Order: sequence, then structure tokens, then C-alpha cells
Amino acid sequence: MKQQWFQRTGLLLRVNARQNRVKLTAWLVALVMGMLVIAASFSQIYQTPAALAEIAKTLKTDAMVALFGPVATPVRQTVAAAFAMEMPVFTALILIVMNYQLAVGSAREDEDAGLLELVRAHGVGRLAPLLATALLLTGLNALIGGLLGSGLQLIDMPGATTSGNWVLALGLASTGWAFGMLSLVCAQLASSARGSLMLSYALLGGMYIGRMLTDLQNPQLTWWIPFGWVEKLGAYQAENWLPVGNYGLFGLLALGVALGLNARRDLGAGWLPPRLGRRRASVYLRGPVSLVGRLHRGSLVAWLLASLVLGGAYASVFNTIGDLAQSNPMIKQVLGTAGLAAANRVIVKNFLAILAIVLVVLAAIPALQIMLQLVSDEQKGYLHQLYATATGRWHVWASYTGWAVLTGSLVYLAGLLGMYLVGVQSMTDPLHWSTYWHIFTAYVPAMLVMIAVASLLTGWLPRWRALSWAWLAYAFFSMYLGKLIDLPRWAQRLTPFGFVDKVPVKAVNWATNVWFFGLTVLILMLAAVGYRRRDLAQ
Repeated sequence: MKQQWFQRTGLLLRVNARQNRVKLTAWLVALVMGMLVIAASFSQIYQTPAALAEIAKTLKTDAMVALFGPVATPVRQTVAAAFAMEMPVFTALILIVMNYQLAVGSAREDEDAGLLELVRAHGVGRLAPLLATALLLTGLNALIGGLLGSGLQLIDMPGATTSGNWVLALGLASTGWAFGMLSLVCAQLASSARGSLMLSYALLGGMYIGRMLTDLQNPQLTWWIPFGWVEKLGAYQAENWLPVGNYGLFGLLALGVALGLNARRDLGAGWLPPRLGRRRASVYLRGPVSLVGRLHRGSLVAWLLASLVLGGAYASVFNTIGDLAQSNPMIKQVLGTAGLAAANRVIVKNFLAILAIVLVVLAAIPALQIMLQLVSDEQKGYLHQLYATATGRWHVWASYTGWAVLTGSLVYLAGLLGMYLVGVQSMTDPLHWSTYWHIFTAYVPAMLVMIAVASLLTGWLPRWRALSWAWLAYAFFSMYLGKLIDLPRWAQRLTPFGFVDKVPVKAVNWATNVWFFGLTVLILMLAAVGYRRRDLAQ
């Protein structure tokens, strides 16, 4: 019966909430408290009209538009307006990542592990598990929006209004919720949790690149890109509730599509069937190294292409960003041709210093996924089949760790290569490849430390492995927004990236690199010992 398709949805919702209570609480506290702490600090950062005028001028540059979106005109130079201009895009990305992880975790990981089959064997409606996941995301995002709006009311930033506080809070919450519903659609299309996440992030990456390009060329076209709606809220300027409504309709449509697809697909399958494998295993699949590489081959190719395209998209605006003569012809007369070219290159290098953080964090994501997959494969029982053969633990651990290091390095190199190739075509006086190579050599050692720490957690404290993601998120926040919110130097140096000194504007610190490599080797040695000593599937 149709009316029984949602039977016991409430029970499953309570079970999901209880099982994920630690994860939900961590996301809730981190997002809300982080956002409110930043809001409270803005009053200290922009204490004078001159400081507000300077940040408003900075955010109007093409480089900042590419990162944060266009600035409203005319600009209200208040603390609250500065907050609303700097934070929405960054916060929306974090909210979307949260919803992706929770949506796919509840909608597909249990199914892949065979748990959903046991649940469906009882008196549970066919669509009840998916609806319970959607309701869990709805409640979480509604709570985030409510707490964030109430917190902004209490902080009462200079220039803030009640309508501005709530349009910003509910706009951000609706953004995360709508993309969570979109991820549920991807969970029906793909045949596994890993495929669902890949498809979800591919859609987000495409929207982010499209938003960046339309913001620089024609901001009105950004209305055709769902991720770009969050920029149109106009908090503390001319509040616009249309994006909130758009996200509501978008999310409901996505949920309806997800339910329709779920009702008609087989359990454990997807609407996009996986490609059939070979009848006989390849000669290269003779050990854990080749096996891990084969399992992650598809995701590696996807991340390489995504990083390459993102780097190229950023480089497509290099010529616009560095063209001082176009913004002020008098500068060309003062500096001359050679001086103007040198000044343009400095501007582009400063922009590159920011993009280097974006690309290295992007590259660290698949690297940490592979490293932490070691524990997931243990818990699913996959590695027991390997250990039943003459395969040592160190061999398996080294395989995952090696592929994590290689994947992170290659994905980062692909992003820099994309910037170099497009930059050569878009810039009148392009940067040499050595500039991008210096960025690579400066940031990869720092990324290796983060991978080594993730390996250490899998070896000694597998239950705490999620701290790797929290550390990476903090690294992105501290480096991406640290300068804008005047974050102390010591706070930026709580991650390895904080020790990289604004390359390529400044030279690579080779002493720091040597120190990072030595620290990486030491941590990996400890990780190997821990993995060989501990019990499996702790």
C-alpha cells in the first residue's frame, strides 16, 4: 500500500539522531560557535571608518569577487555589512560539506554495509529510511539557522538589523539544506556511498566555478546557478528573501526526485550502474598496493580533473586581476611598461598566495579519504580477507599511506598545472612554471604532515580519526580568512600550513621543508607501530 511506504519514519528518525548524536552535536557547535565568534570579532577588527572603507575597496577587486562574490552597490560601510560580504560563500561551503557527509552517510553507507537490508526486513516502509534522513537534515539545518539568527541578535554588530540577521542566518541554513537534498538525489543515482559523494562534489565544483565566472563577467547570470543564490541575500544592505524561497523550492524538488528514484531502484544498486569489471584479475592486482590503487582509481581521476579545471578557472581571470592600466591609465604613465608589468605580476602572485591555500586543502581531501578508508575497510571486514593470506599489516598500512601521499601530491600538482596552462594563454606577461613549482614545494611538505597525523590516528586512535577533518577545516578557515579577520599568528600556526610564508610572494623556506619532512617520517614510524600493535576494527 502506498500509505505504508513511510511507515515508522519517526522511529527511524529517532534512531538516526541517536546514532549520530556525537557527530550532529560536533557540527552544530563548531558551525554556530565559529560563526558567532567571528561575528563578535569583527567589531574589533573594523573599528574605524577608514578600515571599513579599505575592506570595502578590497572586496571590490576581481580577485576578491572571484573568492567571495560581488559586492553590493552602493556599499553600506558598517561592521555588519563587512561581515555579510566576507562570510556567506565560505560558510555555505562548510554547511554543504556537512550536509553531504550526513546525507550520504545515512542514505548509502548503511545500505552498502547491509544494515538497511536488516531494517527493511521488519515492518518499515520502503521510503521511510530516506525520509528519516531528510527530516534529520531538515531539523539540523533549522536548528543551525535558529541559533545563528538568535546569536547574531545578541551580538548586535554595529550596523546590524533584525531582518539582516535573520535573512543571513536562514539563507545560510537553507543553502546547506537544499544541497543536502541534492545529495540524496546523487545517493539514488550512484551505486555506492563513495560514488554518491563524488557525484555530489562534482556538482558543487561545477556550480562554484560557474558562480566565479559569472560573478566576474555578468553577476545577473549567477541567478541561474543555485550555489550563487547565497550571494544574493543582501544582508544589512537591501535584504532579499528570494534566495531563501528559491532554496526551499529547490530542496523540495530534489527531495521529491530522490523519493521517486528510491521507490523504483533495487536495494544496493543505483540508477547509474557501475561498469562491469574484467573476468580475470589483472596481473597488476597481486598485492595491496595495486589493489588500493585500483579501488581508488576512479576517484583519483575525478579529483585530478576537478583540480585541473578549478585551477584553470582561477587562472582565466589573472589578466583581469593584474591589469592596472585598465583600472587606472595614469599608473602606466608613472611606472612605464616594465614597471607596470612587474606591478601586475606582484598582484597576481598575491592572488596566487590565496589560491594556493584553496588548492592544497582541496588536494588534502582525497588524501585523507584514502588514509581514513583503512579503518572503514577494516570495519566492513574487507581487510580480513587480505589478512587471511600471507599479507602483513605493515604492507597494507603502507599501501594506504603511500596512495594517500601520492594522491594529495598529484591533485595539488594538477591544480597548479591548470593555472599555469590557462595563465599562459590569458596573461599578456605570464608567470613562469618555476613560480608554480615553488608553491608546490612549499605546501606539499605541510600537507604530508597532515596526512601523517591522519595515519597516526588510524594506527593508535581509530575512533578519533574524524579529528583529521576538523583539523583540515580549521586549516582552511585560519588561512583563507585569517588575514581578513585579523587572526593571530599563533592561531594560524596551529596547522602546518601556517608555517608557509606567503609563497610565491616570498621565497620558499627550505629549512621549514626539511623540518616538515623529518616530522612526517617520525609520525609515520609511530603510526606504523600503532597499526601493527592494535586490534582490528576497534
